[in-house]
Amino acid sequence: MSKVISFATQKGGSGKSTLALVLAAPLAIEYGLKIAILDCDYQQSIVKTRKQLDEPSLAILRESDPAADYPYDVFPMSLKSIFDFIDNPENDYDLIIIDIPGRADGEDVFNALTGCDAVIVPLVSDYLDRASTAEFMGILEALKKAADKAEVDFQYFGLATKRIGGRREEKEMDDYIDELGLSRFQSYLSHRMVYSRASTLHSLLTPAYRNYAGGTKDSSEEIRRVCDELIEKLDLPRHASEAAVELEETTDTTPTETK
Repeated sequence: MSKVISFATQKGGSGKSTLALVLAAPLAIEYGLKIAILDCDYQQSIVKTRKQLDEPSLAILRESDPAADYPYDVFPMSLKSIFDFIDNPENDYDLIIIDIPGRADGEDVFNALTGCDAVIVPLVSDYLDRASTAEFMGILEALKKAADKAEVDFQYFGLATKRIGGRREEKEMDDYIDELGLSRFQSYLSHRMVYSRASTLHSLLTPAYRNYAGGTKDSSEEIRRVCDELIEKLDLPRHASEAAVELEETTDTTPTETK
């Protein structure tokens, strides 16, 4: 059966759609997972990325390789329709990612969250974001306790994004979440311009595209650590492309990354 996750937060601007974009292509290309993204956000950022940025690139690729295609599926969808999609046995994906609307404060949003195996909450260390994020994760903790009683699998995790190394607020965020007894990833994504250039066609672990987007080996290692931890937490299958891993490990020359 498909594993279903969502990227959700109680506050807009946390980078949840960007997080979905950064992870989906590597999970599909380098890790070999069959993936679908259900773009339920009102802004339809992922759908727009594919239509406006990646569709012209794919057309160029198909001039030399007619079989070229997107590595995963993207569907614009209302929250009310997601259960029909998830429950359809013909949709045999390893992983279904739901991009939840920017404000998780409606009944339809919480209904969608209960249909997930796991909810990933972007953690931004700014003081004003901290309390609202912890409050939302507290709600997810209550959902987890109810799910445990009903013997239903449900997990939630915070994942630090836009992290700035050495910043005091980053450690304060980690300590704050830990003191509340809430779950979080040990891996994280730093505040890097390359992540805002994530594509629905190319993976930021693929050296050629990573270099083009302004990434470095450090950004690849961050993405890989997050992917590995996600796969471990959700017990997803591992189909990593050995050729892709070897190419990544032997590629050392990268441009300086803009931060």
